[in-house]
Amino acid sequence: MSDSPQGWQYPQIPSYPQGPVTPGAAAALPRPPAVQRAVILMYVGAAAALVNGIVGGVATHIVVPATSTTSPATAARATADLHNVFLVAAILGGCVGAALWLWMAWKTASGRSWARILSTVFFGITCLGILAGAGAVRSTHSVLPLITSLAEWAVGLVAIIYLWQRDSSNFFAYADQAKLARAYGGYGYQPPQYGQPGYGQPPQYGPPQSDQPPQSGWNV
Repeated sequence: MSDSPQGWQYPQIPSYPQGPVTPGAAAALPRPPAVQRAVILMYVGAAAALVNGIVGGVATHIVVPATSTTSPATAARATADLHNVFLVAAILGGCVGAALWLWMAWKTASGRSWARILSTVFFGITCLGILAGAGAVRSTHSVLPLITSLAEWAVGLVAIIYLWQRDSSNFFAYADQAKLARAYGGYGYQPPQYGQPGYGQPPQYGPPQSDQPPQSGWNV
């Protein structure tokens, strides 16, 4: 898939003056529509993760059955305590998930190619969580957390599809090249070669050379 018939085109890297690049000197890289949409979906995913955590904590009910050694009142108190612990843990998990979504959105918008790979890894973990949530519906007595998890999963799936399009790959490659150029002091940077100032001549190997011509015969 591509957002334009000819793909997203990038300008040639300009020849900046030699020397260190000052902060803010390099203009922001243009982002193709695919990356723009992926970043927006990541913000949506952050909100979905927070809602998913709250819904999971509120809607899930784990009942502690009473046994022959405990009274129904004791079992009810244990159920309430367990629910409160699960509620706090689910909300904290939703906050962590939202923070990860926002982090990936920030780094993706900045052109960090590793953010695309890490986002894919997080999506794979989400897929495993969906399978675990589907298996836990019977014990948690609620299907609503699974529905909100599926909604978050769908947002992540579309974002990953956008991130691995050709236009997005060109954007990340261009951003990596520009980052290396800035790190080496400008787009026109060329590494010094042997013989240039700062390196000197390459070392000579073999027997030492002498300015005197070789002599033949025995010295008497």
